[in-house]
Amino acid sequence: MTLSNKNTIFKPFLTAGIIIIFFGGICIWIAEIIGLQEEGEGFRIIGWRFIIGGIVSISLGLIIRHFTFIYKHLLFFWNTYGYKRKRSKYDDLYKP
Repeated sequence: MTLSNKNTIFKPFLTAGIIIIFFGGICIWIAEIIGLQEEGEGFRIIGWRFIIGGIVSISLGLIIRHFTFIYKHLLFFWNTYGYKRKRSKYDDLYKP
């Protein structure tokens, strides 16, 4: 992916995440204003769901934007401290 392509993917995730977080904040604010137990609790639950969804959207955008950087570091750490399979002492006995 080119740099401009990464930014065009990142910007919609960022703007959608900000809008969703803002809407979740408004739902929680409405829940505090209403003050009724049943309706206010529903708005509070919906608000927290929107806030969590916005955070997930922004983090997906950041992961997409910095994917190559993250992937290279993961490969480095995997090769350095990677999974070492336990081998039996008899594995090398028969090799055609």
